[in-house]
Amino acid sequence: MFGVRSASTLFDGHDLVRHCNSISAHSMNIFKTLNGMVWGNNASQDLVAIPSGDFYVIGLNMQRTCRYIDARATIKRTSMPFQYRLCVERIYEEGEDTLEGEDDDDDEHSVLIDKAIQFKVRMVSGSTAFTWKGMSKDSQGLTFEFVCAEETTAFTANNFEITVYQCMYERQYNHSHVDAEEDAIAEFQIKSLFNTPVPKGTRRSPRSPRQEEASFVPHNIPTPSLRPPPTVYHGVIDVPADLCLWDDSTALFYDHALNVRCQLVRERRDTYWLLIMDGKSNQHLAQKLEPRMSPVFSPENLTFIWNYSDDKQNVYSWLLRFKDDNVLRRFQTSYANCMSDVLNNQPASVSTNSSTSSSAIRSQRSSYGFEQSDDHDEEDDEEDEVEGDRGENSEDDGDDSDGSIISSFDQNDGTKNSELAVGYKDRSFVVRGSKVGVFGYGKSDGLKFHTTIKNLRNKAGNEIKPSQVVLHEEDTSMVMLDPRNKHQAYKMDLEYGKIVEEWNLHGTSGVCRLIGDGKYAHTTQSKTMLGLAEDAIFRIDSRLPGGMIVENEKKQYSKGNKFLCGATSSNGSLAMASSKDIMLFNKIGGIATVSIPTLGSPVIGIDVAGSGRWVLATCKEYIMLFDVLNSKNNALGFDRRFLADDKPVPIKLQLLPGHVAAMRAPVSFTPARFNTGANEEEMQIVTSTGPYVITWNFRRVKLGHREYSMREYQQKVVADNFRYGQSRSIIVTLPDDVAAVSTGKMVQVSK
Repeated sequence: MFGVRSASTLFDGHDLVRHCNSISAHSMNIFKTLNGMVWGNNASQDLVAIPSGDFYVIGLNMQRTCRYIDARATIKRTSMPFQYRLCVERIYEEGEDTLEGEDDDDDEHSVLIDKAIQFKVRMVSGSTAFTWKGMSKDSQGLTFEFVCAEETTAFTANNFEITVYQCMYERQYNHSHVDAEEDAIAEFQIKSLFNTPVPKGTRRSPRSPRQEEASFVPHNIPTPSLRPPPTVYHGVIDVPADLCLWDDSTALFYDHALNVRCQLVRERRDTYWLLIMDGKSNQHLAQKLEPRMSPVFSPENLTFIWNYSDDKQNVYSWLLRFKDDNVLRRFQTSYANCMSDVLNNQPASVSTNSSTSSSAIRSQRSSYGFEQSDDHDEEDDEEDEVEGDRGENSEDDGDDSDGSIISSFDQNDGTKNSELAVGYKDRSFVVRGSKVGVFGYGKSDGLKFHTTIKNLRNKAGNEIKPSQVVLHEEDTSMVMLDPRNKHQAYKMDLEYGKIVEEWNLHGTSGVCRLIGDGKYAHTTQSKTMLGLAEDAIFRIDSRLPGGMIVENEKKQYSKGNKFLCGATSSNGSLAMASSKDIMLFNKIGGIATVSIPTLGSPVIGIDVAGSGRWVLATCKEYIMLFDVLNSKNNALGFDRRFLADDKPVPIKLQLLPGHVAAMRAPVSFTPARFNTGANEEEMQIVTSTGPYVITWNFRRVKLGHREYSMREYQQKVVADNFRYGQSRSIIVTLPDDVAAVSTGKMVQVSK
């Protein structure tokens, strides 16, 4: 469920005992006679290899994530006698290794074979898996796992395992293992995993056969308190299922209750509940349907996974396992229809009066499982492009800033970092109260502190604590908003370090956002920019006397729209999000060319690809990606209208429910962004929630894949963005720190 094959990656104790029994005296004798095959060729660096498998990293919180989707494990000689290394190398498909910007350092994991790595073997869904502890500074506390491909024979796996023990023997005793007693080799085999009997049903896979009795749960998993269900309601669907609960300490689902009744019911016109009862109508769960459930349907596994937040905002992840595909599809269809009602505040069947209704309902039904775009099979993509941004989650080696960088910026005045602006001249700017920190880039793309611009004040001498900053005029100036005066903007000369102009922006309800004339307007000497009020869009020209709003490029709207954010493409086309939809404009002052319905939640951030083809809209719990190229006329939605039924349906990006549960906090995304750079192709998407920075490989997303990569910090992430012209370097702003991280140092999470 949370790795390439982890939908059923659960530990079967009986398989493990059978496997370990195979490493018996008989097996030892067989492999001892085959030493010549492994050790005989001294000219070869490689001793033995497993040609194909998946490579995982298991963090301190037991979260198991995929590093390499396809890899080769090899035991190699070193230049020192009796010293050997276990190496895992990523395998590229044809053409992948020639992709621009690949980081070769992230394509191999290597560890010195020693008793201290705690090498173990276990069975994962019928395949042999090897685990070991990380020993380097960057990997301390991490566990690594190589799961052999299904076609790997028992002979090959056993040969590999025994060779590891032989290498350990030679390192410890500093001489050849050839004449060693079998017991001396076997002492390196860790047996703790199978000395204790494993009860039947432990950690049962959602795909495993139904058992006669409830599964054994090895320890107490925290369960949420029960909410009272509605007393009066109308039934929508009632189907049987098994209920499982996620345990983040083991990163597995455990059976919670078998043969339950799973009901969707309508309390009011736009209020629905999920009720789960046993055969005697005793309640197991009552939950109101809402967007933050982060639902995931898996027809392959006959499961439905979602999140539940209790009154204290603790997050739990539940799973329903259905008996067959027909039951799953019935429930899935009903769930999609109910969520459509919830998001539209009215039943979908009667919401047909507006031009947005049919496409909105179609988008929502697609997003909530009615269409299975997420079940795209990687193996079916012959043209699959992989950028390869996979790496281990370590405190990395110079990519992040250290305490000395931020200490020059921290004045211990109680303020915190709040805003980030990334320039194109290798400078980044971080707002902290009434100060702006200026950072450059040092060795290995790490951040380097330059200076602090202090005491931001207006002409009246009043302190300014900016709520938004925008770089301007080839990054020589910065325009900022003060939340205490919504009718004024302030221009600061970055070389002088002072506010030099105050812009009068009266004539609107108050400026809430500033937007560049174009995506890369700050790299030019353009004197204008765009302003956004809750009910208006307008152009700002600082050369105008008096008021600086260009009146013939101003459009006032009804107050019901409530504009929230906006962004421009390279040629200045504007995408703007309101409380209802996303509007596309090809000029300021006119009406929108097209209005695209969202999935119901407010949009808190928006970005546009340089070409204008892709629009990225961020909501609190999920991200929407729209392709606004109309295939029927080959025109962008900024320039020509869509027919009502042709409006783009978003690709929905969200975190897997199990990961949300492991985070122990609801998802709250920061505005997602593409990597930037004039003439640069968009290759990555970055956002964050809580202390986690998250990226998606944009090219793989366009092919139907939804895996993402994560990096955890000690503090909540305030803001994040790509370094200009760099798709693999991200600037991360924390409340009390600033860091640069390579996408190659993040851990990939697979579907």
